[in-house]
Amino acid sequence: MSKMKSKRLYQGKIKNTHRYQKIAACVVCTLALGFAMPNGIVWADEAKQEADQMNEEVTEAKEPVVLASTDSELDSYTLDTVTVEAKRPDWESKLSPGTVTVIRPDDYKGEQKTLPELLKMVPGVHVREVNGKGQYTTVTVRGSTSAQVGVFVDGVLFNLGGDAAADISTIPVQNVERIEVYRGYVPARFGGTYMGGVINIVTKRPTKANIDASIGKSSYGGFQGALQVDAPLGSGSIMFGLNRDQSDGDFKYTNKSVDTSLYDGYVKKLKDYTHQTDRNGKIRLDRMVSTLQANGYDTLNAYSGLTQDNLRITLATDPNFYAALNKASEQLRPINNAHANYIGYFKSYIDNIRLYQKDIDSTSTTDRWRKTNDYKNTDAILKWQDDHWLAKYTWKKIDRHYPFPLNANYGNIPNIDLPGYLDPIYNYRHQDITSKETLIGRRDTVGNLEWGWSVNYLDQTKRYAVDDWQEKEKVDTTVNWRSPNYYWSQYDMDKLGFKIDGTYKIGDKHLFEFLIDTSKEKMDMDGWRLKQYQQATISVFKRWRTYYEQKLFNAQIQDTITLNEKGDFWLTPSIRYNRSNIYGLSNGYDQNSDPQNIKWLHQADDQTDSKTTWQLALKKQVNDNLTLRATGGTYFRLLNMYEIAGDGAGILPMPNIGGSDSIFPRPEEGSQWDFSAIWDGQIFGTESSKIQLTYFGRDSKRMLQLGTWNNFFFVYTNAASAKVNGLEIQADLSWKKWDLNLQGTYTKPKDVIYDLSKLPGAGYWGNNGVFPGYLTYQPEWEGTMRLTYRPSTQWGIFGQLRYVDRMRTSLYNDGAAGEQSSLTTLDLGVKYKPNTNTQIIIGVNDLLNKANDMYLTNPFYPNWEASNIQYPIQGRTYYATLQYNF
Repeated sequence: MSKMKSKRLYQGKIKNTHRYQKIAACVVCTLALGFAMPNGIVWADEAKQEADQMNEEVTEAKEPVVLASTDSELDSYTLDTVTVEAKRPDWESKLSPGTVTVIRPDDYKGEQKTLPELLKMVPGVHVREVNGKGQYTTVTVRGSTSAQVGVFVDGVLFNLGGDAAADISTIPVQNVERIEVYRGYVPARFGGTYMGGVINIVTKRPTKANIDASIGKSSYGGFQGALQVDAPLGSGSIMFGLNRDQSDGDFKYTNKSVDTSLYDGYVKKLKDYTHQTDRNGKIRLDRMVSTLQANGYDTLNAYSGLTQDNLRITLATDPNFYAALNKASEQLRPINNAHANYIGYFKSYIDNIRLYQKDIDSTSTTDRWRKTNDYKNTDAILKWQDDHWLAKYTWKKIDRHYPFPLNANYGNIPNIDLPGYLDPIYNYRHQDITSKETLIGRRDTVGNLEWGWSVNYLDQTKRYAVDDWQEKEKVDTTVNWRSPNYYWSQYDMDKLGFKIDGTYKIGDKHLFEFLIDTSKEKMDMDGWRLKQYQQATISVFKRWRTYYEQKLFNAQIQDTITLNEKGDFWLTPSIRYNRSNIYGLSNGYDQNSDPQNIKWLHQADDQTDSKTTWQLALKKQVNDNLTLRATGGTYFRLLNMYEIAGDGAGILPMPNIGGSDSIFPRPEEGSQWDFSAIWDGQIFGTESSKIQLTYFGRDSKRMLQLGTWNNFFFVYTNAASAKVNGLEIQADLSWKKWDLNLQGTYTKPKDVIYDLSKLPGAGYWGNNGVFPGYLTYQPEWEGTMRLTYRPSTQWGIFGQLRYVDRMRTSLYNDGAAGEQSSLTTLDLGVKYKPNTNTQIIIGVNDLLNKANDMYLTNPFYPNWEASNIQYPIQGRTYYATLQYNF
């Protein structure tokens, strides 16, 4: 029996139709790869189709190898000839001349992993779930900011000019073929220049007739459901996918600000208050109740049988009673003002009882359950594709509440997440995002030229509103002094884009690539009372920007040059030209009537920025096992709408020295480099292994910061610079029954300087406002280890250990400094496949519940007690998934 270095061919018993034979073949491929993280680090230029590559490798097999198994296992699996690869498909090595990791969501199918959770397993990448799991989530790469990372879906830019950064929690992965993460060198086929890197999500290509369905449940009201239908249609195939992901998010955590030693004192205070007597010796509460009843007001009849202690608790917590008092007071005032005033006095008495009861509830226990932390995400995809044409339509709806931050600026922290005690506005903040996107494209080959074009259109609506805001507005006594957008706001965006790109082979030494793309994004903004101003502040409120535009243009070329006759030494230079124009309009603003005499803000502002940047990659394949690579280049981040035009109210362009005109911030710029060594072969008795070590560095200039101008408004300024050096390692080792996947990142910022000299009050910081600081939410160490064991072809057992180091939460080293604790989590799971069509997955994430123990300390005051992180993170979570292929 021959041995083949790159693949083994297995053959089992043939019992079923050709369709199910191939399905079984895919199942065994997945099992043999261990349900583990793929060997992900690849390089070089552009990819071919994965299906073509797989077909080539199957036909290369010369001799089958019989699978050693028991009769029962053979009965469970009806196998045709199946190829199990020891090495990754060759097309992956043509994605980029720089560092790229490829992750396939199907390798983790059933584990209920989202895009943020998959990206956490990529070296050099840090994911920050800003508001908690399922909420606003951003990603950084190699110490970048989140705005310096470009996110693409099927090659179309996901980042919008109206967003500070891409919210990756809103991108589904159920119908995704692979996720490509480029770090450092970015291939020319992605328009724009991103200092951090690029993430490209590639949706699945429709295949033959097939139906996949899955349903899963998890702790805290979690649910995931997915349906995918593939079918031949015309010259190609069509795919329909429908997915749902939701959670109540009502997990238990410990509120570290609660002082339970105060509980007994508060109980005594309330009892003393409710047992106060009048001058006749009668308890005041009893007298108030009997007086109301004696005058024919039956509001309290339902409560007449309660004991004294139960009565005061009921009155303090029953919303129906309080509403009845409000109604009685309104009805009585025109009839009997004295009795109406008496009811008002009684309401004040009840308000005091409620305050005492709040103190009691907030100190009785440190346990809290997260409130208004739910989300419901629904998405659908319809995609048709053949050898030349692609047509795709996607629909997505994000429906979620915003959780309340554990921050003293928003409320008394011990009261947060207590039932009924949160601010009625912040407790019910709701976000609704609806997106509809269409993509049409075609690709052709003419001689040595492979090229294509595509047109994409996005229609998106974002709405922020307080639940039942109309009712809350009616009882808001300060409603006329509220700022616009207080109760709701809405952002309507549409974006039209066009792209043409291709590859031209020039002889045997050059592979030339090019891209030209352009887009225009428009955003209309509306909100509560945005166009219904109050007389005292009409001119101020008219400053609000209500319309924005951003026009982008990118032209990029890249050439992969073979430097020697052997064909194992390559040089890849790339040149990019990128331009952005941003326009912001305050439709109702008149500069001449501004009550605060602001002269530098115009009714309309616009700014155009452009620059040419370059990058270079050098790669040498030393032998069959070792490859060396180096890349470097310059980068340029174009700014978003708010960074240029502001919002016209709280954020304005910075004034010049005389206050007569605006000074717009400049795009961020910098440079990056990395060196890599990749070893691919067999080690420690493995059947296959791949290890990559990368040393990287980046130098960022003109980084944007949001600063205050005399505590009057905020401005964006190019106020920061920093250098970052680090090390990435990824190792993927595979034995017959075991897989071990390791990834780790060391990131060390240095020379972090903040320059606030252009802002008023810069002298407060000393040295004219120039001082060293920190990069926030950037761990020094971060890594993941995943171990998979396959005792048989039907079973897979996996465990995953993840560590994230401490992080600074403030750029200053003063009394406001904060440091978030490190986090180590352990995940365990089991996968069982009883037959070729069914798979069951059961697991637990964060088995030791460590996320609930996270805390903040103040390095400037090390003796201060630890506090909660601002948004507590969901800890131990159980899940179960059932998958079926029809």
